[in-house]
Amino acid sequence: MEDALSKEEQDLQALVRDIVDASGISQAQLARDAGLSYAALHAWITGIRSPRPGSLVQLADGLESRSEALRQLAAQLRRAAERT
Repeated sequence: MEDALSKEEQDLQALVRDIVDASGISQAQLARDAGLSYAALHAWITGIRSPRPGSLVQLADGLESRSEALRQLAAQLRRAAERT
């Protein structure tokens, strides 16, 4: 049987879960955007495992890439509105 999560690990698990929930992106899509497996992300959210620092950076990069893509789409809409 594995040891219980430390307070720091519990806090990290809650942070990851809250950020994923707040993103409005499915766990599967966010994992793809971040180049992570769904199983890994799900394990972090449920407290089965704790992410390594590099994995947290990957998750942050995945969120940023989604945001950048949405910004680009919004810019296309604004350009189209200016042309009409």
